[in-house]
Amino acid sequence: MRKERYCIFSPKLYMSPHLRMPGRIRWRLRHGKGAPSVWLLASFEGEETQLELINGFFLKWKYYEDHPLRIYAMVTTFEEAEDYLVEISNQACQVGMEGRLREYLVRV
Repeated sequence: MRKERYCIFSPKLYMSPHLRMPGRIRWRLRHGKGAPSVWLLASFEGEETQLELINGFFLKWKYYEDHPLRIYAMVTTFEEAEDYLVEISNQACQVGMEGRLREYLVRV
């Protein structure tokens, strides 16, 4: 039986206001269908890794069935993802959590 959990969404998920049909995109990502029109700010669940910017297309890979991603943000373009990453980096620096962005996103 196929798992239906290729990713886990953060409770404080940031979604770009430019996303069309965000509910459908979330469903596609959760069920391993991929979403090539979306960029994700994510990290591997249960590992002490930093954040990564990846395209939603890659969640089609079977690898993510056993190694789900925790998704913190969904945006429409790579540039928007970079801008959001810079914004949360600045916010983390203001509260003294330089370089610990994943920890900052969990706490805030």
